[in-house]
Amino acid sequence: MPTTFRAWDDYFIPGTTVLRNKLGATDAAELAAKEEFAAQVRLVELAEDPVQGRFDYDHMKEIHRRIFQDVYEWAGQERVGPDGRMSKSGPDVVNFAVGDPEAPTVPYGYYPGPQVADAAEAEYRKLAAANHLTGLDRTDFVDQLAERWAELNVVHSFREGNTRAQFVFFQQLAEHAGYRLDPAPFQVGEPLRDRFVAARFYSQATGRSDRLADALGDAVTPLPRTLPARGASYPMTITEALRTSAATDHRPTQPSTGAQQPRIDRSHGRD
Repeated sequence: MPTTFRAWDDYFIPGTTVLRNKLGATDAAELAAKEEFAAQVRLVELAEDPVQGRFDYDHMKEIHRRIFQDVYEWAGQERVGPDGRMSKSGPDVVNFAVGDPEAPTVPYGYYPGPQVADAAEAEYRKLAAANHLTGLDRTDFVDQLAERWAELNVVHSFREGNTRAQFVFFQQLAEHAGYRLDPAPFQVGEPLRDRFVAARFYSQATGRSDRLADALGDAVTPLPRTLPARGASYPMTITEALRTSAATDHRPTQPSTGAQQPRIDRSHGRD
């Protein structure tokens, strides 16, 4: 019988911090490995048969559903919690350089569950109002791509798998606009991956997307004029870049409300 997800705790196997799943995994390491394999199969399928959408919220939801349909009952559904601000812990990238071992860990906030739907719809309306970033020169395209990505990342529509869905969505959007977003430099271990993650945290802390634009700009190139933008597909290399959840922060998610003691989410934390 399908599980009803009405509150944050509904996502977990009772008595554990492991996300409920369709794979029979009961510990975080097992779930992470099985989820990665299942997602990779679906990413290959997506590369061959992309979502036909309008670059709106339904488009993003369908991408997420297709990637994680074998793993989670709630694939493609927006998260229902927490009721207060959600946060992830990461290094202080405002006052310390990227990779500085002296950087303390600080929280970065995301929208509370009850505000996700309205916040997401508002961002997709902005994207539509900007004509889905078509007709822009490279500098303006990268700047606006960074702004929209930063804002949608703060919305963080799904309980898990946001970054992987975002990469598929924005790579498809870039191609529609006449550009290629190369995912290869965002693989774990690559310097650009660390810059990307830090730039998203920086945007959350300051409201500025210039660092994210700098990071994305290193991977954006115009499509050849002899190859018109297809608008509905993306290069197969995304499956390689997302093999280890490229460009995502693997730190745990924790819901918190006001001054209450935050509840630490020790689920496998892949995104």
